[in-house]
Amino acid sequence: MTVESSARRTEGDRTAPAENDAFVPAAFHNLIGYHLRVAQEASFHAFAKAAGKADLKPGWYALLTVLAERESMTPSELSRICGRDRSTLTSSLKGLATRGLIERRSNPEDQRSYSVRLTEEGRSMQQRLHAIADAHDRRLDDIAGKDKALLIAVLGRIAAMLEA
Repeated sequence: MTVESSARRTEGDRTAPAENDAFVPAAFHNLIGYHLRVAQEASFHAFAKAAGKADLKPGWYALLTVLAERESMTPSELSRICGRDRSTLTSSLKGLATRGLIERRSNPEDQRSYSVRLTEEGRSMQQRLHAIADAHDRRLDDIAGKDKALLIAVLGRIAAMLEA
């Protein structure tokens, strides 16, 4: 294997890291969903590494950022905006509340309903993570290069068509 082929291997319409090919079942090599997930995990790992001791789960930054732009929101509103199902969101909100980054407030008109908002500590953490996210996105921009607009369009089309 040449230096070039050890970095990337192309076969038809598929490009996969050669070093991972030995571990990836052949059935996955040409599956978009698999490669989306691998790319997402790599991005989350790089973001978490940059965040260091913040020890936050990757999706928490998105929740903190959405909450930073609003006074408060219900979990249902957060779920719709962030594209997360309620069960996953509930555990994330518990984790954020335990760390003191958000607080829950019950709805006086409906005790089954509540809203969440950032605490001052949550706002400070969101601002810190925002700087890390900016640097991370610049790195992703460099990786995507001239294909960034196309990548965003294809990802948007995937999301829209699968949600329809």
